[in-house]
Amino acid sequence: MSELPVTVRRISDESFVSGEGVKLDLNPASPFMRTGAFLMDLTLYAGIFLILMFAAVRYDIVYGLPSTLGRSLTVFLIFFSFVLLPFLIEAFTRGYSLGKWAFNIKVVRRDGGIITVRHTLVRSLTAIVETYICLGFIAFMSTMFSPKATRLGDLAAGTIVVKVPEPVFYPPLVMPPDCAEWASHAQVMPIPDRLQYECMQFLRTNREITAPLRISIANALAGRLAAFVSPAPPTTVNPERFIAAVLVVLRDREYAKELRRQDVLERRREQIERTPFGI
Repeated sequence: MSELPVTVRRISDESFVSGEGVKLDLNPASPFMRTGAFLMDLTLYAGIFLILMFAAVRYDIVYGLPSTLGRSLTVFLIFFSFVLLPFLIEAFTRGYSLGKWAFNIKVVRRDGGIITVRHTLVRSLTAIVETYICLGFIAFMSTMFSPKATRLGDLAAGTIVVKVPEPVFYPPLVMPPDCAEWASHAQVMPIPDRLQYECMQFLRTNREITAPLRISIANALAGRLAAFVSPAPPTTVNPERFIAAVLVVLRDREYAKELRRQDVLERRREQIERTPFGI
């Protein structure tokens, strides 16, 4: 039987290799998206700074203090509005800010994981130089000419700003009624992950395939699956419904196995926490 043609999403040239040698398909945000997000954040922080300064002047907090303390308060408000506040927002949201949320981008580690306070701190401190002192010139040039659109703060922190993928919703996988009786007593042996993936992808995309090709792929997949089930399904069963039935059996079996595992762990936890002799 010829190899079944399947649609495979290639890892782009902008993929990353983790410490374990695994390629990660991270889609870096473009410099223009990052610039737009930064300008939106800058507008917000500047507005907060102006509000705080207006309140300080309105209630004579600045002018009522000695000149040295007044200047120190002004410097603190600048530091709070443009350094400390962005740090706190990005740390608590794990990589987001108002601008990043609006442009659907996020800061993640180079291995795709969630950033920590350390990553945010390094990014915030380097932003003082490359973003504010240099008026954003260094940050913009580094994102423009870096292969991964990273600024110096990202290189120092080991982070990258990526586009957040849009969620994809697929119809639920249910047992076909005409296969329920057969599936209730069928024996399904372990099926290779590759074959399971091909079957799942086919059921998700079969509505987009032309009828002749759809029938051909369904027959090929059903023929490969038939080698792992016993008894064979009735000959009148549609190949696509047979594929769905096998996947439902596998899913339900894994779900039942996980429920049993959780039950065992719960009983062990109760035994560990139970006090001896009923004390």
